[in-house]
Amino acid sequence: MQKFVRKLTIPNGRRQRFDTFTAVVGLLLWLLSGTGTAGAPQWQSNADIMAAAELHLRKLTGSSTNRTTVRASSLDPRHRLPLCDQAMETFMRRGTEIRATTIVGVRCTGSKPWKVYVPVEVIVTTKVYITSKTLPRDHLLTEADIALDERDVSRLVAGYATRKEELLGQRLKQQLLAGRIITPAMLQADRIVTRGQTVTLIAKSGTVNISMKGKALMDGALDQRIRVENINSGRIIEGVVRSREYIEVLLPAGQVFF
Repeated sequence: MQKFVRKLTIPNGRRQRFDTFTAVVGLLLWLLSGTGTAGAPQWQSNADIMAAAELHLRKLTGSSTNRTTVRASSLDPRHRLPLCDQAMETFMRRGTEIRATTIVGVRCTGSKPWKVYVPVEVIVTTKVYITSKTLPRDHLLTEADIALDERDVSRLVAGYATRKEELLGQRLKQQLLAGRIITPAMLQADRIVTRGQTVTLIAKSGTVNISMKGKALMDGALDQRIRVENINSGRIIEGVVRSREYIEVLLPAGQVFF
């Protein structure tokens, strides 16, 4: 047993040399790890870079009607940049449009210059019209069918409606489930004139107003231009639907008859 203990015991001289060597190695590792203060590199905080990018877009997207939230994507923690000894600058490349994800540049022009690009998510919420219930295809929208709700529209490239006047009287091209944001592509103007219908053609030339019977040659919605036939002359002309009975014929200046 004593022989075994002697094998594990280091003589005092050797132990001191061993302890000194261990201390030196430990000090070097500590300094190289960046935890020391003397000569240790100093890095720019990723959080500060992200905050600068967010502030840049927040200033550009301020609005009294929309609520805009900006959120920078997290930078790779392994991505280290020297601590900037001047105020960081933010910028966007020429021609850059603010979109759902927008790239903002952050740079340092100090003694150790650097530049980095930060993706920033832009979330825009505003009150838009949605369906208050499930509606079938070809349904004609009324006030009971729609409701205002605050939604994220930052990725809604198809557009949206913020005024009910844009929707009332419009016909649905497709079935819509309850709570769906209503976009222009889902709508078509209601036909108020049908092909073959007898209508009244009205023309204005200066102070002269002329009206006569005509026949619609195609379906038409309010304010839509359609082809019509003058029943008296048999001429085919164009007019604008002004109501379910009246079509306004657009005459060149000085022309009275059509």
